Amino acid sequence: MPKRHLRNMSLEQLRTYIIDHGVPEFRFRQVAKWVYIKLAHNFSEMTDLSKSFRETLDSEAVVEALRPLDARISKLDGTKKFLFELPDGETVESVLMRQEKRITLCISTQVGCPLDCVFCHTGQGAYKRNLSAGEILDQICILKRECLPEAEKVNIVFMGMGEPLLNFNHLTNAIGVLNDPLGLNTGSKRITVSTAGLPDRIIELADAGLKCSLAISLNAPTDAKRRRLMPALSGFSISEILDAARYFHRKTRRRVTLEYVLLDGENTSKRDALALAKLSAGGPFKINLIPYNPGRGPKFEGISEPTLNRFVQTLLPIAPAVMIRRSRGADIDAACGQLWTESLDAKKKPPAGVG
Repeated sequence: MPKRHLRNMSLEQLRTYIIDHGVPEFRFRQVAKWVYIKLAHNFSEMTDLSKSFRETLDSEAVVEALRPLDARISKLDGTKKFLFELPDGETVESVLMRQEKRITLCISTQVGCPLDCVFCHTGQGAYKRNLSAGEILDQICILKRECLPEAEKVNIVFMGMGEPLLNFNHLTNAIGVLNDPLGLNTGSKRITVSTAGLPDRIIELADAGLKCSLAISLNAPTDAKRRRLMPALSGFSISEILDAARYFHRKTRRRVTLEYVLLDGENTSKRDALALAKLSAGGPFKINLIPYNPGRGPKFEGISEPTLNRFVQTLLPIAPAVMIRRSRGADIDAACGQLWTESLDAKKKPPAGVG
């Protein structure tokens, strides 16, 4: 029988599991503190529990289910990318980005992605499955351990492999543990869900009562152009998506980020900039421009600095707020899905001397 995964339990489920062993309720709070505050990865670290109780828990459960397979550190900016093996042998990646005033953890929610956006490396590999809430939380806890003693200052973005809102239940269960004072005690300013734009799920997230912010991967200012870049989302118009974003703002009072990956020659003209500015004008939005990170075998070109500057200058008089998010970890395949697809390619290669 497989061992139970503590981080795959809600905090109430964890409480029930612990006190069902006939121990006082305060033992649950001790275990929760080890799992989420002290970021323990096994029971032997939980030294304020009796040895016999630790041995019992160890025979029945695991704290952490992910196994590190690979880690790469950028010589350019210190970005660190991780590849993890899941209990069923699938793999998933996460990224830790250090900047002057903040640390950001980029977390995956699916193995692969079913949306197949043409500029995204994750879509090059087949979609396999959703991650469990515990597998999502394991990524966060492992990366937070890497940040000690600065682990309290991190921002968490669900912007890695997969479409978070297609894994809605496990995502929201994980965010519930993130929000809980007995869990990771993280508020809305430090948690962002980045979605390709599923209006019904955006509304559902707004109604869930969780503390998180929302970013929408827009990437085009017109429906026709967006259908070419994100064909799986062709059933939803930009108007529908932005209406859902406005609803999220009304419910949460959090301004919504419109993410826009700049693909040279595809969505970077002055007309594109004007159309994007008009979409956002007067709304509860901020625009996050992301120069494309081509990585290995790019389908598109990265944008030049002069083109980027012209695009920004066209936006600024009209758009409510504009930021530029520079690509990081270019020397270690840090863009979404790059290390994962490399690992898939390596699996396909025959052993030396074969073939």
